[in-house]
Amino acid sequence: MPALPHTALPRTFRAYAGRGKIDLVAIGCLSRRPEPFRGISNSTIARYRSHTTTSRERPGDTMLRSTALLFTIVLSATCLPATFSRAEIKVIVGPLPTTGDFDLEKKTRRSLSGVACPVVVDGKHICLVAFDEGAEARTIAINETEYEVRKKSINLGPDDSEMDAEAVAADGGFYYVSGSHADKRDPCEVNEGSHRLVRIAYDLTTGLPLRKSNGKLKDLEDGFDITNVLSDDLRGSVGKCLSSEEGGFDIEGMAAYDGRLYFGLRGPTAPDETPAGVGTVAYVFEAGTSPSLVTPDNARDPFRIRVASGRAIRDMASVEGGILLLLGPDDDNRDVGWSIALWKVDEEADRKAPVNTIALGPLDLSEAKRAQCDEEVKPEAMAVLTSHSEGSGEVYRLAIFSDGMCDGGPMIVDAIRSAD
Repeated sequence: MPALPHTALPRTFRAYAGRGKIDLVAIGCLSRRPEPFRGISNSTIARYRSHTTTSRERPGDTMLRSTALLFTIVLSATCLPATFSRAEIKVIVGPLPTTGDFDLEKKTRRSLSGVACPVVVDGKHICLVAFDEGAEARTIAINETEYEVRKKSINLGPDDSEMDAEAVAADGGFYYVSGSHADKRDPCEVNEGSHRLVRIAYDLTTGLPLRKSNGKLKDLEDGFDITNVLSDDLRGSVGKCLSSEEGGFDIEGMAAYDGRLYFGLRGPTAPDETPAGVGTVAYVFEAGTSPSLVTPDNARDPFRIRVASGRAIRDMASVEGGILLLLGPDDDNRDVGWSIALWKVDEEADRKAPVNTIALGPLDLSEAKRAQCDEEVKPEAMAVLTSHSEGSGEVYRLAIFSDGMCDGGPMIVDAIRSAD
């Protein structure tokens, strides 16, 4: 690796690093770096570290430097995702203007929280979207330049319930819509309507839910009880209030991958207590795709995904060889930002220890808010439009939808992973 000239770094950065009291690779792992290091990439930190010399070492410094190097090796091996690839997230366009009408109140229009897009028709991805208000879903058609919303209701019922739908996934024949299975936030109180997972059959050529002649959904399955497949610890968090202190249960993401459903939690999270652990672990558990497969006999230990402190899983989307994770604030809602990571799923190995993911970069959509209707930008839903190889890496073109923006305010971004 070529050395980076010392003068190429900011003066405050050089001064901070020159004190010799910290290791620069460790700085690269922090979720919120000290001020002189913000905006400086891990690769720059590593190149600067490789350039440092020992010409001014005092007696005994060699042992100290060796100890620091050992610490660096251990920390780098567990560093919150991924020093092994160059990654970048580029905003392509957005928010896309909306055509059509959801025929919903503004509050509901600003609550889009889940999306899945299994079918392409005439160059547009046909998707089912869900909202964390009420108990209805809708379909949309989207590509990189057009966004059409449709008013025909997909009634998840009962009409007076608050499903708090937070996640949508799709496989080769069904959509799945999951409630948060969480208590209400403010005030903390039980919401039985959120304890649901619904499966809806769709037409493989149109992507639209199958309906009977009377217009009702033809094949809707509502008999799942996912608490059957939770570990004892996670089952014990169901019904608790939403915060890191209380540790309440809160589903925010779901992906259909390799014949199974994977659920990502915003809460609870836990400290990474492995010997070399830093940051936090977020939980992912899995379940079968029919109620007969969601039984205590099919329960398995959850996956523990390493994330930066204060973050948790906000959505998931399956890709070839793994699952993309949209990461954002946990249930304490701290200002920790958003990012996207790739989890290359290894069903057996990943249960044995906290999982390192591959960071694809920070996601900053803070300037996306429009003058009318939008209130805030909170990325909540992620759909994969296309993916293709680029050299030895991969480019994922994604539609990112935000809670707080009318109709989700979709932004089109490229998440780029280029192998070193």
